[in-house]
Amino acid sequence: MKIPKDRAIAIVMTGFCLVAWSFNTCAAARTNLALNKTATADSYDATGGPQMAVDGKLGQNSRWENNYAPKPDSLKGNAWIYVDLGAKYLVDSVAIYWEHSGSGNYVIQTWPSDSTPPSNNDTGWTILLRDTTLYYNATVQMCLSFLKLPPSQTRFVRMHSYKRLQPPSEFAWGISIMEFEIYGNPITSVKLTSENPTTASGLTLARTNIGVSIRVSGLNNSKISTDVFAPSGQMVRHLSGTDASFWNYKDSFGRSVTNGTYLLRVTSAGKTIQDKIAVYR
Repeated sequence: MKIPKDRAIAIVMTGFCLVAWSFNTCAAARTNLALNKTATADSYDATGGPQMAVDGKLGQNSRWENNYAPKPDSLKGNAWIYVDLGAKYLVDSVAIYWEHSGSGNYVIQTWPSDSTPPSNNDTGWTILLRDTTLYYNATVQMCLSFLKLPPSQTRFVRMHSYKRLQPPSEFAWGISIMEFEIYGNPITSVKLTSENPTTASGLTLARTNIGVSIRVSGLNNSKISTDVFAPSGQMVRHLSGTDASFWNYKDSFGRSVTNGTYLLRVTSAGKTIQDKIAVYR
């Protein structure tokens, strides 16, 4: 499975390296929050239960594979798997080690409540990111998707696939994942200072000691961009993302901004929304 050049760069920057036919973790600086946690899937093959996707083992003998045989929809790659982290974390990225039978259209989702998601329920999940960049290559046995997410407080993280990769016609299977890794920070180390209800402008601002999450009310999968303006009127930062942007109180050069009231100008679906946020630390 080929990885696009920009994705390969992201892998290098985050501590992953490519060797032979697989990706190995090297000099990892973060803890995989999903390791040995409880995993649940909509279905699974008799030899590939969901727990195999969080056991820390890479290989075809330890992978989740959806049970694609009973229904054509599953054969097409319509399947999901989620991990219960056991507690809320500020999740900011995931890594998926796909067996070459991967997904050509999938989303990463979070569940907003601490209660267990209803079985086979596809409503109520928040979409953080959609990926359609993988493509089939029979000569490669494994590929890695490393995806940076808008930081989100959640206990449950789900991969929902809608379409499998298109292998040669003689192959007939669903999708399978060798490892589903989740990364983030404990909520105890990220103090939530305030969370505004959705304002008249349509923005929801969740402020923490490390930054502010900017969301547009009613959107799950619409790309947004955010420009941050200093009290002087000068633009100090441009942000972009899917469903949410996260501003870490720094300017475009990585310098912490001074205290004051900043204007947020958010553009989504051709519309512009403005709101203000006070930064005092």
